[in-house]
Amino acid sequence: MNKRIILLCTAAMLLAGCGTEIKENKAAEITARSETTAVTEETPAETETTTETSAPGHESSTETIEETESKAPEITEETDEVPAILESAEDLNLYDIDGMNANFAFTYGEEEFYAYYTEDNWKIVDSYKIENQADMEIICQALADIHPIHGSDGESYRTAEDMAYEWEQHNIAYKILPDDTPWKQNVKDVDINPADQGKSFYQMYKERMGSDNG
Repeated sequence: MNKRIILLCTAAMLLAGCGTEIKENKAAEITARSETTAVTEETPAETETTTETSAPGHESSTETIEETESKAPEITEETDEVPAILESAEDLNLYDIDGMNANFAFTYGEEEFYAYYTEDNWKIVDSYKIENQADMEIICQALADIHPIHGSDGESYRTAEDMAYEWEQHNIAYKILPDDTPWKQNVKDVDINPADQGKSFYQMYKERMGSDNG
């Protein structure tokens, strides 16, 4: 009987020891899992930190682009704003050079310019030097009063405004074309005629390049 009690007590002690080991092992496993989960949860946080760090750089680039775009119109306006110096056609001192009613000269600023008329065409030499649109219209009206130019329909006559538009297109082409381009020498003078009414400098350029290739 005593032996049986001793055996039962020994078995109970062994089971208690096993239970402790199981609990300790289980606790260690839970701790290990908790640490793994903590590491896993920390990884996105680090990624978010990296994203937040790169964000200011992106915003800075965007702001730079926006600032450039916002300043562009101001630069354009300052560049294109050339003051007018003419009040009327009388300021041009326009006169017939040789009495042939075809070769004319006029004064703009302190420089003398020449305008030559052939059938339905006014050629203004070195027209690229004159950039103010209002002054262009005064000059075009003065020339049209002497010899009007037909419109592209062959019946109407061109207005000073659309003659000045063609002049402006030549000026634009002169500014953007490289100095070594042969066509740049052609656009330094404007030829106001029916064919080019309402056309942009790009349309005129394409037509001339097409005719040269043809």
